[in-house]
Amino acid sequence: MEQLQYVIEDSTIAELLGVQNFTNDESAVLELVKNSYDAKATAVTLTFSDNTLTVTDTGEGMNASDIKRNWMHVGKSPKEYEVIDRDGQKRILAGAKGIGRFALARLGRRIEIQSQKEGFPGVMWMTDWNTSTLSEIPLSEVHGTKIVISDLREKWNKKKVEKLKDFLSKTYNATEMQIIISHPDMSCVVPRYFQNPELGRDYLSRINIQFESESQILFTSVFSDEFAEEAKAYCVGVDITQFQTRNNMVDELKASADWDLSDMELKTHLASLGDFSGEFYFSVKPTKVEADKFLYKRFSFVDGLPGGIILYRNAFSIAAYEGKKDWLGLGKRSRKSPAAASHPTGSWRVRENQIAGKVEIDKKRNAVLQDLSNRQGLDENIYYELFVEIILTGIKEFERYRQGIIRKIDVKNSQTVEKSTPISDRVIANPRDISTLSTEEAKQLASEIKSYRNENSEVRREKEDVENRYKYDVRILNVLATVGLKAASIAHEMKNDRNSIADNTDNIIAALQEYGFWDDLNSPEMTAKAYKNVPKLLESNKTVSAKIVAFMNVMLSEIEKRQFKSVWQSVLDILLRIKERWEDDYAWLVIEITNQEDICCNISEDVLQVIFDNLILNSVQQNENRNHLRITISADLSEGCLAFVYSDDGKGLDPKYQNDPKRILAVHETTRKNGHGLGMWIVNNTVVMSGGQIDDINGQDGFSMEFTIGGVE
Repeated sequence: MEQLQYVIEDSTIAELLGVQNFTNDESAVLELVKNSYDAKATAVTLTFSDNTLTVTDTGEGMNASDIKRNWMHVGKSPKEYEVIDRDGQKRILAGAKGIGRFALARLGRRIEIQSQKEGFPGVMWMTDWNTSTLSEIPLSEVHGTKIVISDLREKWNKKKVEKLKDFLSKTYNATEMQIIISHPDMSCVVPRYFQNPELGRDYLSRINIQFESESQILFTSVFSDEFAEEAKAYCVGVDITQFQTRNNMVDELKASADWDLSDMELKTHLASLGDFSGEFYFSVKPTKVEADKFLYKRFSFVDGLPGGIILYRNAFSIAAYEGKKDWLGLGKRSRKSPAAASHPTGSWRVRENQIAGKVEIDKKRNAVLQDLSNRQGLDENIYYELFVEIILTGIKEFERYRQGIIRKIDVKNSQTVEKSTPISDRVIANPRDISTLSTEEAKQLASEIKSYRNENSEVRREKEDVENRYKYDVRILNVLATVGLKAASIAHEMKNDRNSIADNTDNIIAALQEYGFWDDLNSPEMTAKAYKNVPKLLESNKTVSAKIVAFMNVMLSEIEKRQFKSVWQSVLDILLRIKERWEDDYAWLVIEITNQEDICCNISEDVLQVIFDNLILNSVQQNENRNHLRITISADLSEGCLAFVYSDDGKGLDPKYQNDPKRILAVHETTRKNGHGLGMWIVNNTVVMSGGQIDDINGQDGFSMEFTIGGVE
């Protein structure tokens, strides 16, 4: 049997794997820098002159055998994971696919390589991408490789070379090798991009994440220099300078509908992902008014570190993840959740222009994060998706921490301060008085005018915040309202059918008994197969019909106009009506109202109905596999507010919420794969909009929540 091998023209390989394979010239140069790094070079120099780029390194060099067996073997790459350089330092090899050498074709039409390996004659390899030649050259005392790329495809002017310098600064993340650029208009040593940035000078907060794949634990630490010392007075129990937490990623991700994975499969995938770490730098640029309002330590802060978030694999970044691409989807997250950090119920999201940083992975440890064939990106498989979600979990912890501080500080802004009579009032009442003002009064008038200007600007900004807040709330509530109205419409259409739906099963059984079929249908031979067991099927249908009728009753009763009017009524009566409805729908549910005495006040029934329906629904859904659940509700009147304590004897909160129970109030927080995560957000939103607040949540030994409702008389 004759064995055959493909024969491919050199020019075709150069076109496909070189010219077309690299997205830009900078990426092609990076491949040559990587080759020098893998050759254990301590320095590589990029020299631009006329129509030529010369790449010179101090690496090991190549001999004739290396050229023939390795360089000319497409797809062959060193299989070692790491090497030891001449300084005894470990280097993780950047090469992987054996096609990076075709970056030369992207850059120029003619190539000349001179290389000297210790103990071997020097060699020269030349190509015009149609014909390649190899010859010996005189022995040199200097080891390494010199690549001369002539007839360049692009003109490398000063602006393009500066762009290359910035690119290499971002993409090179090691110190073992210097990168030197020489150009007629500029020369430099390429600096490392993230070179000891300083808290308070270059950024306001640093977020460090460390994922341990064996335990599936993500450790997150935050170090902040954003808030003034006086903010501590409003943040009792919260450290405004640092924060640490840990997340079990199985608990965090198991409810996601994005992956069809069992808990065990999820654990296996997370373990395969491998350990990795990240460091992010957060900055904002508040105005003077905002700094005063939220007690920021400084205003008009520097723009922070540019460059986005870079993904490094050992010494080099992965192309297409060098900071330009928003590969974590931060922009999309912030657009979906545009709430300001001071929003009382919405979730603030960091914007992509507010954060820079790096994530570091390893070639071997994180092998499941695989390069695309052109090395210009990653295969965005399930491991990549899990990887991104883990990083976002750490960023979410920072978002919650910072928003919690700002919400506490914002309390002071709702407090009214009695002001002395302004000088401006006198001047407005009698403009002639302006000529009689003393020097101090004139200064006060000028200060008042300046203050009014700032207040006017702040009013406009607050108006925008309020508009954005309600746009955000209304978007979510409109979806729910639309679904509810559709369901209500169907319920109204079926209103006259309720009795027949409820009684149909009993009527069918009565008819079968009258016709003499019922006893036969209950015989062993006719009930042996489930899908032919008529009595069982009718029983199941009766259960389903009861649920349909209950649903219709709820939809027809809960959208009546009267429920949205504030009237003087009994709180106990409202709670008893809620109790009766739920106990009718769920035989295994017991709701106990423990009020010591009745409370009457001016209140709209829909407020309590929305809150308690969502609380009870949450308890039922979290404990639907139980055969018994007891819920206890108590109410009291305190300082013009209704104070409630709600509790159940169910399984309590999922482990992911135990350390921070109030996380359940955030929008889209859920541990159920088919859950929407809106129920507890609606509870919190309703409570806050009434003028009340949620004081405490406990998820151990059942679930309990203490909260107040405002706006009652």
